[in-house]
Amino acid sequence: MIEYEKLYNDVKNKLSEKRFKHSEGVVKRAVEYAQIYNIDINTVKLTAIAHDIAKELTPEEIKQYIHKYNIVLDDIEKISKQLIHAKIGAYICKNEYNFTDDMVNAIKYHTTGRENMSTLEKIIYLADATEENRKYCSSYYVDIIKKDINQGIVEICKWVINKLLQDNEVIHINSINCYNYYTKQK
Repeated sequence: MIEYEKLYNDVKNKLSEKRFKHSEGVVKRAVEYAQIYNIDINTVKLTAIAHDIAKELTPEEIKQYIHKYNIVLDDIEKISKQLIHAKIGAYICKNEYNFTDDMVNAIKYHTTGRENMSTLEKIIYLADATEENRKYCSSYYVDIIKKDINQGIVEICKWVINKLLQDNEVIHINSINCYNYYTKQK
C-alpha cells in the first residue's frame, strides 16, 4: 500500500488549498475518533486524506474516470456532483493506490453513509462532517461521537437530511437508510 507522505502529496497536488485544508482537518478528526474506537491510525490517515481526492475534477475528468473504470451512477448520483466525487474517489483509491475494500467503502459512502457501516466507514463519515474547518461543526456533535459513535451517526444524518430538505436538494436513499438503520439500533 502507498506511504502516507506520497499520498498526502498526491492529494495536495489535486486539490485547491481550501479543499486540502479540509482534508487535513478530516485526518486530524479521524485520528481522534480512531484512538477512541481502536482503529489502525495509518489506515485512518490514508483514507481520510484521500476521501475528497476526486472532489475538484473537471466535467471532462469526471467523464474520463467514469469511462476508465466503467462506473455506474444511479439516478441521484447523475445529478449530484457532491455524490459523484465519492464514487469516483473510491475507484481511484482502489485502482491507483491499492486501498482495501473497507477503505474504498469508507470513501464511497463518506457523503451519504449507509446501513451497517464498518467502524472505519463511520469514522470517515463523521470526521468529514465534524472537522474543525466546517462552519457548522460544533462541540455538540463531536462530544456525542466520542461517547457513542452510532448516536453520532444518527445526529449527523439528521443534520444532513434537514439541510438537504431546507435547500430543496435531493436526498440519496443511502442517507435515509443510514438514518433508519442507526435509529433502530438505539
